[in-house]
Amino acid sequence: MSYENQPGWNAPNPNAQHTSPPYPPGAYPPPGPYQPYPTGQLPMPGSVRAARVLAYVAAGLAALGTVVAGVVAGPEAAGAALGSAIPAIGVAICALLFAGSGSGAKITAIVFASFMILFGLGTVGRGIPLGIVHLGLGIAIVTTLSQRQSGDWFRRPRP
Repeated sequence: MSYENQPGWNAPNPNAQHTSPPYPPGAYPPPGPYQPYPTGQLPMPGSVRAARVLAYVAAGLAALGTVVAGVVAGPEAAGAALGSAIPAIGVAICALLFAGSGSGAKITAIVFASFMILFGLGTVGRGIPLGIVHLGLGIAIVTTLSQRQSGDWFRRPRP
């Protein structure tokens, strides 16, 4: 920054004309090539998207586990695997509703994920080490849905 008494200072030109912008006063300038107009629709936060993906992974693993148990150990084991997969299926159904529903889908998903944690603990307690997968997925889903971003997403106004 240079001042009047320093070398290199250029005095303002009193004859310079000021041009007005091409848009009306108080309006925003048009967006550039990489800056689109806002559409009014908020993107889903990363924590909600992560919970959604984890719910789909949990349901997929539960379905795969049910099929494998049925093939390896018979229909009784398949029924037991399907019974322990009910919370994962419930979380996946709630995850389908995350884009357009309110806090009810979030709370229901947290309840189902809490049951996933309990069922995972029971499975690990019976000596089946694969229960740690449902335990970890349930903890991750509860954690991501309990963040402030998630709460703000589910409390947003809908058109």
